[in-house]
Amino acid sequence: MGSGGSRKATPTVLKGYRREISNVSLMKVRQKKVVRIDEGGAETTSNTTSTNAKVIVSCTNKLENNLSNNSEEKTETVDMEASKSILKMEEGKTKTKGETKTIHDSDFIKTIYCSTTSEYPLHNFGKIDYNVNAYHGGRTAMYFVSTTSIYYNTELFLVRSGYDGNHVQFKLLSKIVPSPSVFYEDQTNSYKVDEEGMLIADCYHDNNHIMLLTNDSNYGNLRNGVFEEIQENNSSVEFPLNVNGGRNERGSGITLILCSGGKGDESINTLYLILSETEGNKFHSKAISGEDKYEFSVNEDGCLCVNGPAGSRFGLWHNRDNLTATPTLTSHTFVSQTQCLDGIESFLLMENVKEHAAIVVLCSNSNGMEDSTVSSVYHLVIKDGNLVATNEISGCHGTNYKKSNLWNFKVIDGCLLASGPTGPCRYGVLSNIIASKEELQKSCKQDFCLATGESTKTKGNIEVTLEEIKGYVNKPSEICVMLDHKIIQLIPIDELSQQNGSYSFKYLWKEDEGDVGHYLVRVFAIRKHVRSMYDNNSIYQNVRLRILKVSVRGEDIYIELTDSPRSLIRQKPGVIYALNVASPVYQDMNDIVYSSEFSLFANFDPTFEMGTQCKAAGMPKRMANLPASLLKTNDGFLYTRARRAEQFNEFDHRFTYKINDLPNGTFKLRLHLTQPTIHLEINGKDVNDEVHQKIKDSMEAGDLKSTTAYYVDINVEITENYYLCAFALLDNSYKDKAIAESQLKEEDQEKHRLADKALPMNITVTRKEITVVGWSPNLLKNASGENKDLKHWNTSGDIRVCDASGYGTEACFKTSHMWSGKYQEVNLLDHFAAEYLDTAPDIQVSEWYKQGHCSGGFYCFTAQLMSDDGQVIKEYTTGELGSLTNNDWQEASVTFSAYGSGVRIVTFSSKGKDDKYWTGYFGPYISAAGIRVKKESKPAKDDSFSDIDQTNVSTKRSSLEKMVTNILTSNQSMFEDLVDDKHLPVDQEFEKQTDMSNELAFGWKGGKKQTHKKREIRVFVSSTFRDFTMEREAIIKKAFRDINRLCVDRGVFFTYVDLRWGITTEQTNDGKTIAICLQEAKRCRPYFICLMGDRFGWSQTEEKKDETLNMTFDYAIENNPNLKWIDNYRYNTSVTQLEIFHGVLNNPDDVKDKCFFYFRDLPSQDDVSPELYKRLVSESEWHKKQQDYLKSLVQQHKKISVKKFKQADEVSELIKQDLKGCVDQEFPIGSELTKLEQQGEAHAAFASQRCRVYIGNQNYFTEINKHRSQNISQPFIILGESGCGKSALVANWAKQVEDSEKDTFIFLHFIGSSADSAHYIKMIRRLFEEMKIFFNFDMQIPSSDTVLVHEIGKWLRMAGSLTKCVIVFDAINQLDDGSGIGESTEHDLLWIPSEIPPNVFLLISTLPGRAMNACIEAGWPSMRVRPLQESQKMQIITDYLEGIYGKTLTTEQKEMIINVKQTSNPLYLKSLLDEVRMFGSFRTLTNKISEYLSAESPQDLFAKILERLEEEFEKGQTPRKDLVRDATTALWCSNRGMSESELVELLDIPSAIWSPFYISLYENLVNRNGILNFFHDHLRQAVERKYIPTHEAKVKGYLCLADFHAAKDTSDRTVEELPFLLTKAGQLDRLKETITDLEVFYRLSDNEDGIFELIKAWKTLGGFDLSEEAYMSKVQKIPKEDILQNSTYFCKLYSRLGNFFLIIGIMEAAKKIFKTLIKQLELNYGESHGTVVYNVHDHTWKYRCKHPDVIKGLHELGTVYSKLGEYDKAVRVYIDAINRQNRVTTPTQKLQLCEGLLGLSSVYIQKEDMLEAKKLMLRALELATFVLGKKHNFVAAIFTRLGQLSYKQGRVDEALAYCLHDLKVTRSEVGTNHPRTAIVLNEIGLIYDDKNDTMAPQLYEAALSIFLETYGKNFLGTGTIRYNLGAFYFGTNHFAKAKYQFTESYRVYVLFLGEDHPETKAVKQALDAVSSMASDE
Repeated sequence: MGSGGSRKATPTVLKGYRREISNVSLMKVRQKKVVRIDEGGAETTSNTTSTNAKVIVSCTNKLENNLSNNSEEKTETVDMEASKSILKMEEGKTKTKGETKTIHDSDFIKTIYCSTTSEYPLHNFGKIDYNVNAYHGGRTAMYFVSTTSIYYNTELFLVRSGYDGNHVQFKLLSKIVPSPSVFYEDQTNSYKVDEEGMLIADCYHDNNHIMLLTNDSNYGNLRNGVFEEIQENNSSVEFPLNVNGGRNERGSGITLILCSGGKGDESINTLYLILSETEGNKFHSKAISGEDKYEFSVNEDGCLCVNGPAGSRFGLWHNRDNLTATPTLTSHTFVSQTQCLDGIESFLLMENVKEHAAIVVLCSNSNGMEDSTVSSVYHLVIKDGNLVATNEISGCHGTNYKKSNLWNFKVIDGCLLASGPTGPCRYGVLSNIIASKEELQKSCKQDFCLATGESTKTKGNIEVTLEEIKGYVNKPSEICVMLDHKIIQLIPIDELSQQNGSYSFKYLWKEDEGDVGHYLVRVFAIRKHVRSMYDNNSIYQNVRLRILKVSVRGEDIYIELTDSPRSLIRQKPGVIYALNVASPVYQDMNDIVYSSEFSLFANFDPTFEMGTQCKAAGMPKRMANLPASLLKTNDGFLYTRARRAEQFNEFDHRFTYKINDLPNGTFKLRLHLTQPTIHLEINGKDVNDEVHQKIKDSMEAGDLKSTTAYYVDINVEITENYYLCAFALLDNSYKDKAIAESQLKEEDQEKHRLADKALPMNITVTRKEITVVGWSPNLLKNASGENKDLKHWNTSGDIRVCDASGYGTEACFKTSHMWSGKYQEVNLLDHFAAEYLDTAPDIQVSEWYKQGHCSGGFYCFTAQLMSDDGQVIKEYTTGELGSLTNNDWQEASVTFSAYGSGVRIVTFSSKGKDDKYWTGYFGPYISAAGIRVKKESKPAKDDSFSDIDQTNVSTKRSSLEKMVTNILTSNQSMFEDLVDDKHLPVDQEFEKQTDMSNELAFGWKGGKKQTHKKREIRVFVSSTFRDFTMEREAIIKKAFRDINRLCVDRGVFFTYVDLRWGITTEQTNDGKTIAICLQEAKRCRPYFICLMGDRFGWSQTEEKKDETLNMTFDYAIENNPNLKWIDNYRYNTSVTQLEIFHGVLNNPDDVKDKCFFYFRDLPSQDDVSPELYKRLVSESEWHKKQQDYLKSLVQQHKKISVKKFKQADEVSELIKQDLKGCVDQEFPIGSELTKLEQQGEAHAAFASQRCRVYIGNQNYFTEINKHRSQNISQPFIILGESGCGKSALVANWAKQVEDSEKDTFIFLHFIGSSADSAHYIKMIRRLFEEMKIFFNFDMQIPSSDTVLVHEIGKWLRMAGSLTKCVIVFDAINQLDDGSGIGESTEHDLLWIPSEIPPNVFLLISTLPGRAMNACIEAGWPSMRVRPLQESQKMQIITDYLEGIYGKTLTTEQKEMIINVKQTSNPLYLKSLLDEVRMFGSFRTLTNKISEYLSAESPQDLFAKILERLEEEFEKGQTPRKDLVRDATTALWCSNRGMSESELVELLDIPSAIWSPFYISLYENLVNRNGILNFFHDHLRQAVERKYIPTHEAKVKGYLCLADFHAAKDTSDRTVEELPFLLTKAGQLDRLKETITDLEVFYRLSDNEDGIFELIKAWKTLGGFDLSEEAYMSKVQKIPKEDILQNSTYFCKLYSRLGNFFLIIGIMEAAKKIFKTLIKQLELNYGESHGTVVYNVHDHTWKYRCKHPDVIKGLHELGTVYSKLGEYDKAVRVYIDAINRQNRVTTPTQKLQLCEGLLGLSSVYIQKEDMLEAKKLMLRALELATFVLGKKHNFVAAIFTRLGQLSYKQGRVDEALAYCLHDLKVTRSEVGTNHPRTAIVLNEIGLIYDDKNDTMAPQLYEAALSIFLETYGKNFLGTGTIRYNLGAFYFGTNHFAKAKYQFTESYRVYVLFLGEDHPETKAVKQALDAVSSMASDE
């Protein structure tokens, strides 16, 4: 594997590097040199400093009960010289305890052994000569460990080595524990890895023996196996293994035996583990693979024997060296170690496989970096020379693998072949086949380079200093230098120096690489991979040869050199020394680098006399799981682990750090701790009081024990009973990092931006647990030790409260080695009357328990019912349970019934102990004790089946405010107590900020009203005609095409108007030219382009008049009053000049930035043809003079752009650049309208069109206002016939409201204005989206149609509680659900809330029909719009025609119009008047009016208008056939409408034909940001009836338009039209193909409306499952080259696709997509945002990307895993995300870290790990408060979540404190009468309920009242609060009230969750319980 074709393309990920390892010698300690820089920048080392000064840091813990009888106090002192290791172990010296060695038999046998020892019960550690970084091919080992203890715990592990980064995995393969101890059945030996990747054994007490067998010949050669055989005619054989190892000298042992024998069906093939003890001929056998048919025994000499079939063969491997003690007498088994470049090819493992054999194969493979390896151990059964069975004994794998069982084996011609996964593989073979030394010397074939395939290995070494890197390599190779995650230098081969057969190199650090800090330096030699091609036919003919036929140079391979990686520390000036105790090296936020304790103090001496072994490998205290979870620090890495003074024996109760060779002077010692000290000395001086006081001063309320970070600076030095995390010695020159003022200002600005964007978290309403309904509260106090003490309990023995999570609690009890118990009595008379107790109510007593810390333990639980004199009436006990073997919580419980009278006391007692008799607390965990009594069933006197009072809203609000104030005031003392107890912070300034007056409690800060400019560019192109033909062609084909493409990308509609192109003689002669040109110039204003040459254009003089031109002047002046000015320019002026005047020069300041003139230089006559020159030159001298004058007029205006050009392409480019500048200025990137804004603008345009001239009765306004002022709770309905003016009425009334009430929320929806406006679900969704933006609601809009409808009332109530609201639904009779069945169920209006909330006015208009009938049946108030009266008609005619257009009708003509009935319809009248004013012949006008009046309805009138348009534009000299039909049909079929440019393109007509047609149709169209559609539905109906009356015609129209859009490049326009058109046409296959297109999906999924359209489309197609298959198939087909070229786009696509799957609930697909997204994002940002993530709990490290998008993707993936219930995976993903943020500095980073912590805490809550969840929440709270401030609602929501968590633990006071804090913030932010406030009130109600406070029902009722007012009855939160209120009523015997609330709650739960949901069932259970006790009366 290599890095790819370009190393620089992916410098972050080095694929295929490895260090080539020679045979290593044992226990060689690498010399270290730590270098620092002094103040002057000079390099110094500690071994050259001449001083005697020392600083000694010593910790001591004096325990009363030492584990050793030796009470002499000893102090360990270790010299810490930077240039030396603490202890050296010489090579070749005699083996000592704690040492590893390699056994050599003339270099023939090489095996890694290790022995460790310690006294009981101390752990012991041994450093093993084994590096876990395997690089190419991976590595598999078997790790044998046996211990000499009373239990003889013996284990065999599979060890998988990672690729690099010190990753390793141990998997227990088998174990033998002779003793029946549960503890040792569950416990295993462990391991550690040091910073260099060397393996360290971590074993239990006593003598331990370890052996390692591996498939890598660098770490032993497997030849220590011994062959034995049962000879013929014998049935047994004696092994050279004595089972009596001797306790002191050798200890117990473990042996692997490979056995095979027998014939036919009697053949046996088995692997055994043998445990041999120390004495007494004791051993134990265990078959780990195969049938257990061999019989083992011991002879009188203690030697192991075996009985079995004659001819049986055995191979033995023992974890001590005594098997091969006599080499000359030893027979060896065949073993081999091989490797291959690609495991997928069949590879030879061994030959001569004959007869029978048992073979073990150790396999490994690598396919990536870090942990990407796989290991497997196989047992192969050979019978008669054939492979008859393959068994994977064990296997494990890292990342990039899904399983470990990847290898296949076969035997061909006696050759054992293996094939496996792609990539390099290693194999190790163990067998029971005898072999000679000669054969074994040839069986190791791992000499060639597995990284590159070269025949020899590449080797080298490096040395890293502060100035340079230098090193050598044995082959000429390019050298790669890597600093952290980046490649910083490639040293070419020609820069290497050759000396003595090696090649040396040097790299000097650059200036920008010399900053202080900690760096990971890696150096690689780059070699080319040899790609091998083999003759496949020869493989089976002669496997041994495998002759290499061709070698091809391949990809680059990075080979890591020896001593790489290496840590480089550049210490900050002023830092003398810094140590990270019990943790790896770390650079803090002040840039102090804390060195690793392990690298400086490693010591494996087993005597413990110096007490340093704990510092070498283990025994630290884990203070937290995540560094990021530590409170009060961003340097959690310093505090996550601590060195604790309390160890297993007295010699280890102290630790001392002695620092030698320090310069003279005074220093400051910085100590990092997580709790105060008890005793502290520094250099003999007692400074404990000073340190203790400083820590206490820095403590704050809310600090958690052991997880809050403190640091103190003192001027002197440590001891006793606390945890030390880190320390630094600083001189007087040291200064912490300072933050510049500019940086602080930027940080504040960033915080403000985040505060504006951050939304509050969704907080669910807590439901009271069903178990307590009908029962009393828990009568036991401190039931789980939640008070962190034993208060209220009488105890015996040794029991304590521990911080481990209990059963749904943060704390629990645990016991020691003796019976330890707790006892509590409950006097029932304190809670119940004696009369009730004598009825013998059920009494429930319970507790939960599970096995102890090290498994096992005993438990006993007893409950008694007693009389008041102490006599036991009834008793229950579990007896002694154990030894416990279950790590899941178990319940011990009893319910006492029918026990008679007289019970007054209940006693509770439980006890436990461990089963090991160890000092400490290893007994069972005990939690959640409880005593509950069944509630009395006698109803209360004031009970009734009724709801809470919802009248007098204003009075209730006032009462609510008083109640909230009272709660906050009455609990002030509790606040103070909690501050003293360090539970909750109180900030006095914050108290003032959150102290609200009643007047402000309901304040509304105003909503967001946005206006947008019309997103349309219409450019008028002016020029003379004949001389600009070439320029026009170039402009249209190049400039306008590119500008149109740019506009499409920006969501802008581009249209150009060029009336000189395609103009006809008839159009010129009809006299309309000037009018059309100037009208179009006005419509295009301010965009104006003028091309000017030498020709002046169409003009006349007084002497030489042009009759046609004069006619055009006359027509324009007569029909357009605003064009009267042109009469002054009738002569000596061209038409082009009129356009320039009208478009620009009359108002130059209005168009200065948007008008452009281009003057063409006349070419030389010699450069062009005579014909062309004739077209270009001026018509005459007079014309030239006029043209020059016109140019001078233009040039007089300096702000008008004038540019010159010569060629057509030149002016095309100039125009393109100028128009691009306009687009960039007016519509920059990012200004695109959202779908919601587009819809809003469309409806606003529809309303604006109807506000031009209002034809109606002003009294209607008065009537509407009257009903609105009455605050009616029902919709107000406007009834009337079609065209009577309802839409105009509501549009003009709404405009009046908008103009007079700036803070009122107004929503207008004109149904039928477009195709998508008619769907009621889309209409409701749009209403929700507008409210969400206006009010800044934090609620999510439901995607479910049902839920959407149910929540209308909720959203309206919430809006109405904040400000006045006006909702207008116009023409609901036109609702259409798309089913095609006409009036369907939506016309029944059941989706409209039956009760409109206060402050909300809903105005609806409708025609007669099903919708109107529904309004009348509902009894809603209404008003009918009456037909116009004759006087009104006369006034309208006069005001409209004469007042606006200057047109006058004769009396006869007016009376004709007034006297007919149909003109009483305002729409009819206006449409008629528009036709009249545009009619050109006054002489025939009367006849024309009469003709129009023959139309009896508006629809008929529009039909005549269509006929007029056909006559005008489809007949004549140059007709456009079917122009009217094609244009109007396209508008009818479209979704949103059509733009001008789209219509012109679709119709294929020039502007000269389109413009007059458009002007004629203009008054009947509405323009919505460049999209045209019908002004009124009557025109739509007329078009439908005339042109597309049949279904087939409609489908044809839909398909025609669909084909038009499908032929265009995908854009926002095509995606909003195509799915709609294909759905309407029934083209489901094309619909699926369209929405499956990833570009279409990308654009649709960009907003909520588009996602909704996708959801609807997939529902139409058959369901969401189809979407998964379709999209995943598309994603898999994306070419990798495309992804690489446009990775940013594809990352956004993956993110949107993942979130879409998340929304529709397809979690598996979401998981795959988010995984793909994360990988791609890591490729994109790996170099720019890479980091090295160090694991604080071990010495592993990984390269990771911490780009915010990657972190976000991981959070989303964590969410998916959580929803799938894969909580462990969710935890891993969240932790990965959190750990990547290893250097959090900016507010944005801190808020993202907060989000990750909250996500992880949610998962821990699901896992019932409440303690860890709380820690994470508190840290999240700290981060959020820093970024957003305490008043932000996001922060307040965290407080409520903490309160909910505390409530579940039973810590009601703490829960109350959290919730009260949230109440203060929320009340300040949104007022008292708000749903968020209601949620907090419900939580406080739960707490008061548990405290039996009488205010509890008031809180529930207040919360319920707010929810009912805001959300209505049908809301899940409302149902939850009803349940809680019902539970309270139940508890106070108000059974009827409880039943009412439970009934309503159950109804809501069924509505939203269904009957089978667990929550619904819980509510039903409560309802059933109360139903038998309550009456409905």
